[in-house]
Amino acid sequence: MQQTYIGLDVGRSAVKAMAYAEGRIYDLLFPSVVSLAIPISDEATAAKAEAETVEVNGKLFFTGDTARVQSGATTSTGLSNDWIESPEYHALVLSAMKRLKAKGVPGLDNAFIVVGTPAAQYRIQRERLEQVTKAAVNAEVKALSQPMGAYLSWAFNESGLPLQDKLQNQSGRKKSWAVVEVGYFSTDFLLMKEGSYIESKSQSCEGIYLASEHLVRILAEKRQMKVTPLECEQALRSKTVLHYGEKHVEAEVNEAAEFVVTKIMAKANFLFSDEVSKLDGILIAGGGAPLVSPSLQKKWPNSIVLPQPRMAVADGFLRHARALGLKRAVAGAQQAKVQA
Repeated sequence: MQQTYIGLDVGRSAVKAMAYAEGRIYDLLFPSVVSLAIPISDEATAAKAEAETVEVNGKLFFTGDTARVQSGATTSTGLSNDWIESPEYHALVLSAMKRLKAKGVPGLDNAFIVVGTPAAQYRIQRERLEQVTKAAVNAEVKALSQPMGAYLSWAFNESGLPLQDKLQNQSGRKKSWAVVEVGYFSTDFLLMKEGSYIESKSQSCEGIYLASEHLVRILAEKRQMKVTPLECEQALRSKTVLHYGEKHVEAEVNEAAEFVVTKIMAKANFLFSDEVSKLDGILIAGGGAPLVSPSLQKKWPNSIVLPQPRMAVADGFLRHARALGLKRAVAGAQQAKVQA
């Protein structure tokens, strides 16, 4: 059986996954909400909940929409640097695998999974993240920084082969790219200068959760609306909230977004202002890309929003997994040829 490859981006707002198996690509997206499971008497609701229930250390947990609806959760999970040690992280990984199985993805017991960590935590968390994730799913696991996933989504094709036009120009000059990956917990930055990873530019700052928290305050003060951070997180995308019916809050969302965009722009300017005129482009990814991209593109016209920016990290992780699979296949064929 061919190996199954998975790019898994367990974000604080949503879990995103891309899988490849037997010539087909699968995608997955569900909210990063976890709660202890409770008995449900309605059969139809119980059946739906079972599909989103996992067991961690002998306890049952709801995940995703079931956790959000049944528990009345008011915030997403994991707003701390050590959340990979939590049962919530374990539950989300297990739930992702369970949901992929329900989609018909074969070979999950022979999977190679690439996962990610914020740029600022990569050096100190990489090995531990691999260990924790492998303990949850008993698969081969490799960790990358999240913005590296966005870069790989741009620079490699779906089969894991490098796209030469993204890596060098016709004269052979190696291209340089920066990445701004705007996530919920953190915004992560990366610089690939002439194909080389620049360590000093791999940093992080506040994520979109600050805008959610600010929107809570704005709606309470200006509209007398009591809205949770989780509802405000959704409102950042929809520009609406439910408060005695659906209410449009675009002006308030723009005000809240400006609060965090200012911080992100300051960090981006600090990291890239000396480099930006020499870059082939600044790649913008992550669920918060629509909030930040207008400001970045106005300041730096060589900024590019990646296709499906919210899925870009998981997509790049999958491409990296497939690239490693190709290298192993070539190495195996060469070794077999020598032995023959």
